[in-house]
Amino acid sequence: MSITPVLDKIDVDLIKRLTKDLVEFDSQNPPGKCDHIAHYLKEVGKGLGFKTQIFEMDDERHNIVLSFGDGKKDIVLSGHLDTVPIGDEKQWKYPPLKVTEVDGKLYGRGTADMKGGVASLIAVMEAISRLEVELDHRLVFVGTADEEVGMNGAFHLKEKGVMDNAECLIITEATDLKVGIAEKGPHWIRVKVKGKSAHGSMPEVGVNAIEGACIGIEHLRSHLPSKSHELLGKSTLNIGIINGGTKINIVPEDCFFDCDYRLIPEIDKNEFDKEIANLLEEISSNQKFAISHEIIHTIPALSTSKNDPLVQSFLKWSQIITKKESAPIGLTYGTDAAALIPPQDIPFIIFGGGLPSVLHQANEYVHLDDLVKASQIITAGIMAAYQKE
Repeated sequence: MSITPVLDKIDVDLIKRLTKDLVEFDSQNPPGKCDHIAHYLKEVGKGLGFKTQIFEMDDERHNIVLSFGDGKKDIVLSGHLDTVPIGDEKQWKYPPLKVTEVDGKLYGRGTADMKGGVASLIAVMEAISRLEVELDHRLVFVGTADEEVGMNGAFHLKEKGVMDNAECLIITEATDLKVGIAEKGPHWIRVKVKGKSAHGSMPEVGVNAIEGACIGIEHLRSHLPSKSHELLGKSTLNIGIINGGTKINIVPEDCFFDCDYRLIPEIDKNEFDKEIANLLEEISSNQKFAISHEIIHTIPALSTSKNDPLVQSFLKWSQIITKKESAPIGLTYGTDAAALIPPQDIPFIIFGGGLPSVLHQANEYVHLDDLVKASQIITAGIMAAYQKE
């Protein structure tokens, strides 16, 4: 069947209502309470004729899975249910836990990241379910808890087998309707420096761990990998935390600093970690202080071929619907894709309405029209790639 008439099937009122209702559920993380959202979406799904299942992580963090259709393979649509904290409410023009519509923009915490995206995905499923069309796939919506603090909901669902039959994954992070096909992987390490304490009036007697940390940071920055990715560029390093010393008049014996590496897919993390260990061992051998490290968090980097049929379908329909030239992009941050996909090798797309610049900010907003266009493009992209002949 022709795809163009299908786009009119997207229910704008459904998107708006779901976004409004979801924002009013407080799911700031921490603590990341999502059980109320999971049960709400379960009722929404039942009302739309979908199969529903809740996966509980604990009393307050619940994941939700909605599905319909037949087939041995799944098209998985994913969105997270938690948000970052609202911060200083005085910085908001409108109440953050309520949707306020102004000039076509929906304001509120989570409108862009990503309760509006969740609404877009459910509208996709609702529209396709009303069509007399066979995809030879199940459509599966995966609503994850705890994405903003470790992607624990996605890891939990992966362990429960939700991705076992997945043929592709689509996540509606805010990309300004650009087709994301690559993302860097966070690789966080803590570097510890051990010196020797002494009276602050006699620094030559001690070994200053803070000064050792400064030397370590300089060396780590100068040893960033040189490899580059077509869309992601090079790996980066941010020193996010440094902590050391006990008193101004004491030479600090201990110091640590936390490194936020964002690695590209071309970097082998095991080899990279060995290089870090060897570098720090070399520094220790040439200094009076000892310096070592430990991995505190790591998520793989991912990429999908821009020639994949699903990617090409999204690029085509994005250009048709937005009337803007469409090209694939890479994301500097990690998404639930990194928790849901490995070790499988399936195509994934990160795509949604909303500007990345408003994420995690006061006065977060999304254009309602962009949420609708996201639903239209996802629907058209799926049908063009997977519709039965």
